Amino acid sequence: MGNVEMHQLEPVREDERKELDLSTPVDYKAYCKHVKGEYSYKCLSEVPTVITDSISLHERINLSFNCISTLPPELPLRIPHIAYLDLSYNKISYLPDSIGLLFHLKSLLLSHNILEQIPTNIIRLVKLHKIDISHNNLKELPEKIGEMESLKKLNVNHNKLASLPKSLGYSNTIQVILAASNCCISQPPQNICDGGSDSTIRFMKQLASGKILAKQEQQLNIFPRVRANVIQTAKPNSDSVRAQYVQIQTATLNTASRIRTPLLPPYDATQLHPDVLRDRVIGLLYGAVIGDALGTATEFLSQDECQFHYDEETLSYADIIRDEHRAHWTRGDWTSNSDQMLLVLDSLLQWAGVVDELEFSKRLVSWKRSGIPELGPREIYIFSTTINLVLQAENYCRNPHQVAEDIHKHDGFGISNGTDSNTIKSSLFVDSGSLPRSIILGIPHFHDLSEVISNSTRICLATHFDERCVTACVTLSIAIALMLQGKYSLDDPSSVDELLRIAVQFGLGHCQDESVKKEFTYYCRCSDYKNIGLSEVGKACHPFKACAAAFTALRQGKDFRSALTSLLMLGGYSSMTGCISGSLLGSKFGYSHLPREWIEGLNSKNKELLNGKINSLLDMMGLP
Repeated sequence: MGNVEMHQLEPVREDERKELDLSTPVDYKAYCKHVKGEYSYKCLSEVPTVITDSISLHERINLSFNCISTLPPELPLRIPHIAYLDLSYNKISYLPDSIGLLFHLKSLLLSHNILEQIPTNIIRLVKLHKIDISHNNLKELPEKIGEMESLKKLNVNHNKLASLPKSLGYSNTIQVILAASNCCISQPPQNICDGGSDSTIRFMKQLASGKILAKQEQQLNIFPRVRANVIQTAKPNSDSVRAQYVQIQTATLNTASRIRTPLLPPYDATQLHPDVLRDRVIGLLYGAVIGDALGTATEFLSQDECQFHYDEETLSYADIIRDEHRAHWTRGDWTSNSDQMLLVLDSLLQWAGVVDELEFSKRLVSWKRSGIPELGPREIYIFSTTINLVLQAENYCRNPHQVAEDIHKHDGFGISNGTDSNTIKSSLFVDSGSLPRSIILGIPHFHDLSEVISNSTRICLATHFDERCVTACVTLSIAIALMLQGKYSLDDPSSVDELLRIAVQFGLGHCQDESVKKEFTYYCRCSDYKNIGLSEVGKACHPFKACAAAFTALRQGKDFRSALTSLLMLGGYSSMTGCISGSLLGSKFGYSHLPREWIEGLNSKNKELLNGKINSLLDMMGLP
């Protein structure tokens, strides 16, 4: 790292005393090393004594490209005339409250550090007109930052902000706000921030004037969060709960609290604000069941029949026609797709986050026999041939993997298709029946992709042995895990493509047949539903098609409603494609932005059951 002695500070002339440059010179190669944490021996590890031991008359100080981690509290008293301070590209994690004493400061550059908060008294700097705190770990800004008298330019790109302070909308001086690549939910939505400074300022001005406030509040859904004895707080407010969430992540609460949160992600597991992570998890599950329940409306109808029976703009549960196929469900109920998803979630909750295929197989058999008791009497209609056959085997609960493999080898009818378990057999057992389970399995250990892969593989193999099914399940679970890690902007098409590319690569690792690899790659690269062939005869239930539909929806979706309805109106196995696509879209837009009538239109028993499961999951994850 180096030390302060590496800089030889020679006396300067009187006309040079205005500026002190202690930055480390970098060329392109040195820059790349520095941002990777490979620091030059020339880098300062602390603010040098030439500044801290006496009062300096300098007006400009450049300490960029060093590895300084702390600023001494007395620093502002030693540089009373400073107007320009560049501390970018260091390792500063916090600013002393005394920063508010730099009364002559006009430009403060702190980009590419590891700051998690900004002192509120920064608003006292009446001459400060430019602040660059981009590329840090900030989750919020001082609420009154917009009241700063001279603030013109604010750069908060690449942080973890969930919102911008409303006070920025009241500012008469602000000219530029850069807030791209954050986690903003509604104030303003992240897509507005990513659209540039003009759109961000326009939104904040309208928000402050009240022109969009009522509309925005009306659009946001509030999940009925009920906490168990996970994060106890004497203060029933969100800030207190968030603070304790951070405490248990950093092991500053007692062991008992951590035992009650077995799925608590590590501190650096996600770049998302806890509120955003919670909103995405809830949106993921609600999006899945909504897509599943609405999908029954158009399932196995032709596109012409979909257009005849439904209006894409107003599709609702009440519109679902009654015919031989749709008679299996009541309006507002979901199908076996969501049931299976909840069976996996039940198993996770029962076993403190541990995934076990034997335990799951027992739940699957019990569900086939008795359904879900909390939902009352309802038909258990399983469309998957594979699931129906494996559940008929007497020894299924004792060895589900072996049963699934044996049935796959013999096509379920006792007719052998060879002994090589990797040989691609007929398409009879290549259906998407195991995919909904993968939705859940992308959540609990989203920060550990090897664990996600192991869990998704084992639970898929509990019924579906074909490598095409495993490939699709692993890909879906990884995609969900990557979304929850928050490293990829879901509003940036190139970023979404990169996320999906990585997920597909993990999935292909479970596929040995080259022709199957090419087929899966083709489907996952589709950018138009027409190329997927959702109603293709004999292949409508293929797991590759469900994945392709979900990935296309994620790429194209500008909002949850239009993305989902445009898919459902194509027919095919729409309860499945709706379930899988709805999960990804729900995670992208969050529960708070799902169409309210589609949430409220679900059967009351279904919502009550789902809310209870979600609350238990959030408790285990320690989320506020």
